[in-house]
Amino acid sequence: MHVKINTYFFCPQLITGLRRFSSCFLIAFFALNTAAQTTMNGLWHGAFTVMGQSFLMDLEVSTEKKEVFIINPEIPGANKFSCEDILMSPTTLVFTWKMGGLQFNGNYAEKGDSLYGKMAQSGLTWDVVFTRNLAEKKVVLRPQEPKEPFPYKTEEISFQNKQDGTQIFGTLTYPANAKGSFPIVILASGSGPQDRDCNLLGHKSFLVIADHLARNGIASFRFDDRGTGKSQADYAKAGVTDFASDVWSSIDFFSGQKAFKNNPLGLIGHSEGGMHILLAEAKRSGKVDFMIFLASIATSGRQALVQQQFEIPMKSGLGDSIARWNSSVYDGAAHRVLSENDYARCAMNLRVFLTNIAKTAPVGALDTSQVGLERFIQGTSGLLNNKWGREFLLFDAGPYIQKLSIPTLAIFGEEDQQVNSETNAAAFKAALSEKQKQQTTIESYPGLNHLLQKCTTCMVSEYGDLTETFNEAVLVSLVQFIQKQ
Repeated sequence: MHVKINTYFFCPQLITGLRRFSSCFLIAFFALNTAAQTTMNGLWHGAFTVMGQSFLMDLEVSTEKKEVFIINPEIPGANKFSCEDILMSPTTLVFTWKMGGLQFNGNYAEKGDSLYGKMAQSGLTWDVVFTRNLAEKKVVLRPQEPKEPFPYKTEEISFQNKQDGTQIFGTLTYPANAKGSFPIVILASGSGPQDRDCNLLGHKSFLVIADHLARNGIASFRFDDRGTGKSQADYAKAGVTDFASDVWSSIDFFSGQKAFKNNPLGLIGHSEGGMHILLAEAKRSGKVDFMIFLASIATSGRQALVQQQFEIPMKSGLGDSIARWNSSVYDGAAHRVLSENDYARCAMNLRVFLTNIAKTAPVGALDTSQVGLERFIQGTSGLLNNKWGREFLLFDAGPYIQKLSIPTLAIFGEEDQQVNSETNAAAFKAALSEKQKQQTTIESYPGLNHLLQKCTTCMVSEYGDLTETFNEAVLVSLVQFIQKQ
């Protein structure tokens, strides 16, 4: 599910995409000693990780001209990016890179061998040290990522979505030397363009799940979202119903294979993927034997989005006024999107609304510079004023859950800031028919976030910093449930 994070990463180019999870560029801040100003001149090298991604950054400093430039050392001959608002003193230097919305505040070591301090951007803060020595990228630990040799088999699978001709590419992972009709599960990812491994901030949760299931006698199929991996489809033009059609096309493929005619077939959906599997099961009722929902929305998309946009700033310590303003932004934007089907007119309505509501933003809620305001308008409007946005906001999980008549498992993380566990677990339970309640299990795990990782601060910004990709206890629960089917 989408979360509003305007984070800029230092990459080969300024990226403003990942439609529902933006990431782009980084910048720095350091200190200075007047007594040794000449030693500050020249090139400094830094390496750090932010949200589980590793970066290199160089600083070029001129104390005489009071200039600071950012350089990407991974690209030979890369452009230098000039910083602004530079303040130098005998022991400190402050600067801002306005285009990237990044600040640095730090110190010059007495030995003259390092610049150290803190960088900040879009609510994120991290430590950074620059030295004269060439830096190497820091290693990001992912201990759960599977490593060969594997005690199971994998097979590349491709077939066509007959509804719109989209070619689907994925991986079937299945037990080696399996006997009998082992279960097969189809995995559906959440919001944002993700490959078949569900690669997000260096974590490959679907790869970890597929590995664990195969080691326990369960096959799985995971596929590239439209426009990712091998898929040549246009992600930006796809809506919730398109993603769901890729799931039911997968159901058709496996249920139509003679080799799998006796194999129990199940669906696993994470976050928005829960919407996809609900729609797919409704289209292919009778072909699906069980379903698993991971941190999935059981209310409407609009309700979940507005609640998310309150809880994230609130739990990040930004305060009630900012949280309420932020949620009002998305509630108002959702209303305007659903009130106007014409994209061009809707864009104009959103610009007027967002420009006006920006004027009411509490201190600290919004970058009020011209660049910051335009980024706010385009980012919020671009998120919702499209096919996906309309379908997501309109989707109501309740009526689909009410019609379920197969064994079902719903798992929530109690520290989830994107899909509130209490609200959605209660909505899921309330929507079940009396008969379905007898074959449905709802589990809430303390200390787990939206990605079902054991978290520390449990803020969204922590996802990539955690070494755990997917909680082991949840993996065990998946296997126990599937093996009973």
